[in-house]
Amino acid sequence: MAETPAQKTETFPHERREKVDPFKPLIRKEAAVQKERSVFLSPLQRYNIEELKLVGIVSSEKKRVAIVEDPKGKSYVILTGTLVGRNNGKVAGVLDDRVIVEERTSEGGKEVKTKRIILNLHRVESEGRL
Repeated sequence: MAETPAQKTETFPHERREKVDPFKPLIRKEAAVQKERSVFLSPLQRYNIEELKLVGIVSSEKKRVAIVEDPKGKSYVILTGTLVGRNNGKVAGVLDDRVIVEERTSEGGKEVKTKRIILNLHRVESEGRL
């Protein structure tokens, strides 16, 4: 039985010696890892905690939530347990007039210390009263 042109295949020899792998990514591995990590960050984890402004706190009988604003003016609702900040901060508590964020820093795989950052609710003074 004779081969038809569709069935006929040609092979091309390829020598790998000192040639660039055509299937190797052009982007360095470190840059790809950094990009992948940034993909999974929430918008609140892309700012330092000090860059966020606490603009309001809303409470009910069951829970209390806070409203923060990023430097661009976009608002977000946060509650206890929300991840915020570039240093893996976590909201430890939402009180009547402030939000407490804890950042745990580790060195060599061991937890070293916990840093507490407080975001205060700034009240606007009107007619001489706070």
